[in-house]
Parts: sequence; C-alpha cells; structure tokens
Amino acid sequence: MQILVPWKPVVIVWGLLSAMILFGFVASSVLQGKDPFAPGTIISQPAAAKARATQGEQKQAKRSNKAARTTNQ
Repeated sequence: MQILVPWKPVVIVWGLLSAMILFGFVASSVLQGKDPFAPGTIISQPAAAKARATQGEQKQAKRSNKAARTTNQ
C-alpha cells in the first residue's frame, strides 16, 4: 500500500520559505552596508553620507575632549 503525497503544495511551501530566507539575508546585508554576494566587501556610501559621518565624528571628538578637560581640572 502506498501513501500518496500531494507534491504541489509541498513544493510551493518549500519555495516560499526558501525565497523568504534569501530575501531576509539580502535585505539584512544591504541594511548593514555589505554586498550580499561578495563576502568581505562593503557597499560604498555616497559622498554626502560620508561627509555627514565625518562631521558627526569630529563633533563627538570635540565634545569628548571638552569633557576630559573639565573632569581633569
């Protein structure tokens, strides 16, 4: 006696789960700024975003220097 398995729903569910996992991996990699298909590479940011990041780091460094001076005095 054979047990019949309806393969069409099994294949559809398997495909949907695989697609969701792949989509989640790609979305996560892109949000982290990494290229999902080239391990170890970083997606370059636009020049404006880099400038904002550098300005923010400079401001934070100035604040930490001021805080260190006030606590030392």
